[in-house]
Amino acid sequence: MKSTALATSASIATTGMLSLSLLAPVGGIANAATTASLPATMQIISGSHMASSHLVKELSPSTPWHMGFVLPSKNAQGLSAFVAAVNNPGSPEYHHYLSHAALMSRFGPSRADVGTMQHYLASQHLKTVMTGQVLSVSGSVGQIDATFHTHLAQYRRGSKTFIAPDSAIAIPAPLRIARGITGLYRALPVPKAIPHPFSTKDLITNTTTKHKIPTGTKTTASSGGMTVTAQILSNGSRTPGMAVRYLITATYNGQPDTSASYNSLSGSYQGASSLVNSSATNANGQFLVDFSLSQQQTVSLNLTVSDGVHQVTVPLPAASFVGPSAATTSTLTLFGTPGRVITPWNPSSNPVTRAFNGSTLSSETTVHGPAALAVYTLGNVTTISQSDVAHFAAVFGLPQPKVSVAYSGPNACTAANSACTGAMVPIEEELSLDLQMMETSAPGSNIQIYEAGSLRSALNQVLTQDTAHVFSISYGAGEIPEHQYLATAQQSWDTLAQEANAEGITISVSAGDSGAYEGALESNNSPMLSYPANSPYVSSLGGLETSVSPLGHVNQNAMWGGNIGSELSTPTLLSFLSMQNMIAGGGYSQIEARPAYQQKFVPASDGRGNPDVSFPASVVTPGYFAYFANAPFLFGGTSASAPLFAGFVGDLNLATGHRQGNLNPTLYHLAGGKNSPFLPVSYGNNGAYSVTKGRYNPVTGLGPINLDQLLKELP
Repeated sequence: MKSTALATSASIATTGMLSLSLLAPVGGIANAATTASLPATMQIISGSHMASSHLVKELSPSTPWHMGFVLPSKNAQGLSAFVAAVNNPGSPEYHHYLSHAALMSRFGPSRADVGTMQHYLASQHLKTVMTGQVLSVSGSVGQIDATFHTHLAQYRRGSKTFIAPDSAIAIPAPLRIARGITGLYRALPVPKAIPHPFSTKDLITNTTTKHKIPTGTKTTASSGGMTVTAQILSNGSRTPGMAVRYLITATYNGQPDTSASYNSLSGSYQGASSLVNSSATNANGQFLVDFSLSQQQTVSLNLTVSDGVHQVTVPLPAASFVGPSAATTSTLTLFGTPGRVITPWNPSSNPVTRAFNGSTLSSETTVHGPAALAVYTLGNVTTISQSDVAHFAAVFGLPQPKVSVAYSGPNACTAANSACTGAMVPIEEELSLDLQMMETSAPGSNIQIYEAGSLRSALNQVLTQDTAHVFSISYGAGEIPEHQYLATAQQSWDTLAQEANAEGITISVSAGDSGAYEGALESNNSPMLSYPANSPYVSSLGGLETSVSPLGHVNQNAMWGGNIGSELSTPTLLSFLSMQNMIAGGGYSQIEARPAYQQKFVPASDGRGNPDVSFPASVVTPGYFAYFANAPFLFGGTSASAPLFAGFVGDLNLATGHRQGNLNPTLYHLAGGKNSPFLPVSYGNNGAYSVTKGRYNPVTGLGPINLDQLLKELP
């Protein structure tokens, strides 16, 4: 997930409408998959949001417009029952999936519903195409305005620009059949990959000279009116390879210096160092710095902070690294970088496949492959990303993947679209990371790219084409802001996700990178999950900080972000989360009910728990080597976890000879048994929830997976 604030996390790449009556109110829980169809009138954007929004421009009536309707299943109860049975290890129907043709025959939209809607839309001079469960509509803004008795216009609210109707819409009776609407609300999303350029500037010079180490948890230095205070947050010792984190506060003449930022880190230490990760500066002149070291030692490094005019160097409070040594045994020369660095996640040094006993599993693509994978992207950005994954495979000696565009739908961002200005690079970074993570866990796979302005449009195409068996999504939004903008999104998403599960398609989704507060980028500071990771029909992927030895042995797993949720005050934590993605998401849904497979793991009073499983996501501990525009980066975020897991599921499909569908019921079934394949997580707090010693927690879910054991234990 993404650190650069180009829009908001809740500005997800989906489209739809608002009706707070359609789902349970905030604080209540309903199963979105069983909610009714559309009402007679709908308020697209809530009154409070519109009151604080400003009109940017009216849309010309002649502007081309694309939208769509997600139709209901003609047998919704039968679909739910079938999906529950076909993904239940204890059912005789387990893994007896349907072809797309059989799915549509049994559970698709009724011909009468399709005919009724198409006939009415034709009377409004709108063109329609029925594909799978979605009726696509094309026409002009003027025609859309006339059909819904409203007017589409562009608005701005804070940093977010969106298009929406300027009033409540009236839904004609023939169209109320639909389960959801896409395309009457549009906003730029935030992809969730977190990139950090790999350069020698970010590596600490390796020396062994001893120097005086400061005492206490805070240090301060001043120069020319600028004062910098460094506070250590990661209380207690670190295992070598684990991150140590500092809160840095800069002032100038007693006022917050919001222009201050990380400049460099230097000093004396033994062994190898990881990349330094600096984050955005908040209104109080604060930012965070992370680093890790490979060997046992107590060390203080010198941090230099600059605001472009003034500069201060402050010795950091002492950090202690104890436990097994993770010192590197060879020099990294891949990028022409002098010295040694620790734990890069790539196939040539410390592959995640080895650390989680997945080396044998990931070889399935060579023996029985290729795996059939799919990935979502918001934009037409495949040229750079295809080049990046090809370069990645060549550098690390992996079989080249076959990457192709399977669907290019309406409203996808392009360089020519002025509304997407500033968004293209993050979208390109996201897709490049997704493809390279899939190549890491399932080398040489067939990877299909689905480009669209709507997640639901893309998912509908995945299940309609039925050529990809795993679908990875690294986009997300706080479920409550998303519901306030797009109330039909959840229920229509669940319908499509159920159908995908019925075909045996696994959906892997990033759990979020804003801790317990996935709505923080939308100024909603109450704990909540990320949509669509909150759906019970997807596998939600959380994030870890993982310390590994040079041979790929795990020293320790912690939640990505460690105990930052308890080490920072809530206002300070939220100040960072409102600007950037930085820690693993997790919690309980306020919209989706607890699914049956979580009955033994989640309290009855709580909703759907997230995440389901977790994989490493920290840029620092250890960070993934990957390429963007053929330049090396260290990436992180649950954007890495989701495609990595998707690749492993593709491996499982090959190893078992069949699709896995919704893998969650099987995972939770195995977690409750004697030979659980899940590995322990040591600690972590995401602002509202903490890692516990039980089988499940709403921070890291069931935890990371011993993949070799998972394969052995599958029913």
